[in-house]
Amino acid sequence: MSGDRPWIRGDLQIRASVLEELEAEALARYPSEACGFVLGPASEPSLLDEAVIEVNEADKYHALDPETFPRTSRTYFKLNEMRAARRFREGEESGRPVKVIFHSHCDAGAYFSEEDAYTFASEGQLMWPCAFIVVSVMDGKVADRKLWVHIPGTNDFRESTLTVI
Repeated sequence: MSGDRPWIRGDLQIRASVLEELEAEALARYPSEACGFVLGPASEPSLLDEAVIEVNEADKYHALDPETFPRTSRTYFKLNEMRAARRFREGEESGRPVKVIFHSHCDAGAYFSEEDAYTFASEGQLMWPCAFIVVSVMDGKVADRKLWVHIPGTNDFRESTLTVI
């Protein structure tokens, strides 16, 4: 999978304006988690140059079925899976693929949680062909941000280099 989608291996470059947009969204949604996608040209695999903000549907799912979805947007994010699949497909077709799914953590570090790993890897396989950015917001201020990539053949993720340009 990484041969035609090298961004899943990490070592990405993000435009400062795009990172500012992600951080602003994380602050605007606090104390709920923000989420969305980061795109870039297929012709420049390491470049991230566009943010697409999505709605965190965690509270909607929690209200409908709190037993199946016990967590709220304070500690969990849920993307609309049909919209996400469409976004990935349209990105591939347009030459501007989704390279990253981003989300924020509220009053917690920019780590890739067990829940995140469970959501995005299964039986050693990456569920979506992308990397992941986690933005940490502590006490209403951006504290950190990190890029995470899947370790092939496992359900684990490792931190990778995210360079701001």
